[in-house]
Amino acid sequence: LHLINDNLKNFGKTLQDFANMPEPQEVWNVIPGKLLQEETDYDVEELKRRVDENKARFNGEQLGAFNEVMDSVDNNLGKMIFIHSAGGCGKTFVCNTLASAVRSNGDVALCVASSGIAALLLEGGRTAHSRFKIPIPALDTSIANIKRGT
Repeated sequence: LHLINDNLKNFGKTLQDFANMPEPQEVWNVIPGKLLQEETDYDVEELKRRVDENKARFNGEQLGAFNEVMDSVDNNLGKMIFIHSAGGCGKTFVCNTLASAVRSNGDVALCVASSGIAALLLEGGRTAHSRFKIPIPALDTSIANIKRGT
């Protein structure tokens, strides 16, 4: 309810503006711990099995992209990597496998997309606007809720 109320504020509304809508009951400062718990609450063995199965199905380019990203993650290099190819070449397959690999190590992988349709294809996916509280419309003066080192 906190997240819904927060999203409504982007449009100048709150839950109180709607009849019979419940209000958030929990204290907001304990929610980040719950959000972190949700992002790390995975069956690690299942994720590892999925990564192994998917890697066996990768073509050479997919495996190369996967290895490049995982090298950056494993060695804390902080690289910015862009995976580009035509539709139907397996970008989503690689991204979902990367997310599973990161999560299987007990780390957090946030899958975001620019559209809701694309976000539905990503495991645990959300739109970038929703995940990072990017204001709509995004203006030159807009600031997103992304903190360095997170």
